[in-house]
Amino acid sequence: MKKFAVNCLNLSVLIVAALSFGCSSQDDQTLAVIGDKIITVEDYKEFTQAVPFNHATIDEELSERNRILDSMIVTELLILAAYEKGIDKNEEVARVILANRPQFLLDALYTDLIKDVDVSEAEKRDFWNKLEFKLRAFQVLVADADTAQMLFERLKAGADIEQVAFEYSIDQSAKRNRGDVGYFVWGAMVDEFQEAAFSMEPGELSPPVESSYGYHIIKVVAKEENENRGSYEEMEESINGQILNRKNYRVTMEFFDGIKEKYPMVVDPSPFEYILHKRDELYPPQLLEKMPRSDFDIEQLDRNERELVVATWEGGQVTIAEYLQMLVQQQVPIQFRPDLDDIDSIKTIIFELKKLDIVTYEAIKLGFENSPEFEKKIGRYKDLVMAASMRDDSIQMPPLPNDEEARAYYEANQAEFSNPAQVHVYEILLTDELQAKNLARTIKSLDAFRGAAMDLTERPGRRQSGGDLGYIEKQAYPGIFNRAWKTAVGGIGGPIFVDGRYSIIYVVDRKEAELKDYLGLKRNILTKLSNLKAIATFSEWVDERMSLTNIERYEDLLRSMIDESKYSNIDTTSSQNN
Repeated sequence: MKKFAVNCLNLSVLIVAALSFGCSSQDDQTLAVIGDKIITVEDYKEFTQAVPFNHATIDEELSERNRILDSMIVTELLILAAYEKGIDKNEEVARVILANRPQFLLDALYTDLIKDVDVSEAEKRDFWNKLEFKLRAFQVLVADADTAQMLFERLKAGADIEQVAFEYSIDQSAKRNRGDVGYFVWGAMVDEFQEAAFSMEPGELSPPVESSYGYHIIKVVAKEENENRGSYEEMEESINGQILNRKNYRVTMEFFDGIKEKYPMVVDPSPFEYILHKRDELYPPQLLEKMPRSDFDIEQLDRNERELVVATWEGGQVTIAEYLQMLVQQQVPIQFRPDLDDIDSIKTIIFELKKLDIVTYEAIKLGFENSPEFEKKIGRYKDLVMAASMRDDSIQMPPLPNDEEARAYYEANQAEFSNPAQVHVYEILLTDELQAKNLARTIKSLDAFRGAAMDLTERPGRRQSGGDLGYIEKQAYPGIFNRAWKTAVGGIGGPIFVDGRYSIIYVVDRKEAELKDYLGLKRNILTKLSNLKAIATFSEWVDERMSLTNIERYEDLLRSMIDESKYSNIDTTSSQNN
């Protein structure tokens, strides 16, 4: 019976994959059967879409693909066992599913939003053509149109854009780079910025350009050929993904704009006026002068004050306590929190803070709770939560290891718990073998060795220290360490051939391997033994479940998913004969 690699994928990874690992279609080719469950080629492709599969041979990639399939099969075994045990009726599972329903509703809504988004051949060709050049530009980014126009006029009159960016730009990096955004190609910037920049020639200054970030004033300073542009065929897939992502983003932003109009946030200024008044009563004037007008300690509010409603919308309301807590919980930086009397900014930020709730409300109104996409993904998520519960809580684990077991492990694995042997050496690394041999014969003292190393060693960064490598271990410098360990303290060893060059060494000190104290290691050993026992117990459980469950795997189909052209320059004879 095949031993499954049950410990190779953490179950939490599988749960995260619930958004992409969906139910099977009868039209899909079957990759594995586990009882009455199947894993299809499409399931597998979706689950592994972020896996790079960069391997040296076909055999190595096939091994990795089998490892992943094993983990998916083990997850199905856990799910089957969880249903048998009635975990689907567990209140904790129900609570977890309920808490995550909004995310799956939003996913179903998003899937519907972008279902008609596609990319034409003409769009891809146009994008590739625009990759011919790269630009270097400076920018000044400000929050409002009036400031942008004022600065634009100042720059037209000859002001230095670097100084203007340093003084006025709201881009946090401007204090460091003085507005220099460096070189960029088409696709690297937001649409409004790149469309303006690529329509300009070096030396030109753009009037203010509005984007979602604010108002940009752009000065192009260089235009060069993009040496990284490959052929259209080489870049087509990447270009398609970039265009698709931008289109999906635009569709999403348009949706949010519509939501903002459909569910306006109505803000009542009176609770904020009350808070400002309370600030004046609570804090001395000298402290108020230093406090941002956006700041208030929620602990200073009593129960009734905390329940003051500051904003309402069709689906709910926001209290002053909730508003202040959201600013902290969602980590809104203090400099971006609106003053308590800036009602327009408060309305904007409350909408942003409540956006998830508002969009969830819209998704429910549109009926996405009953959509096949939602039911499929929430059902899969429930299965994976049950699998995690089955593994963590329902499989009987062995008793915890005791002190006697820990000490026995310590005694049997002393190499694992020893500080490795070390040698303190100075080194001169040279390309010339004859020169290295001559130095090894003629140098007699450490001072002379260090002086020669300062002038001659080719080891990067070691001349200033006179070739001092410090205390080295065998793992880091195997060849040098082996020779140094055989060389007397105060003696010179070498030349040693190291990566095409020749190393001579001066041995300063030697430290034998040293066994660490058991008592300092005991807790870690007990933890390791506990984990090893848990892994072994789970492996035994998997083997038992496999013996009771009909499992079929189609490895030829799995192998057919490998792009063998990647290995065209590698001898694959052994792979093909297996």
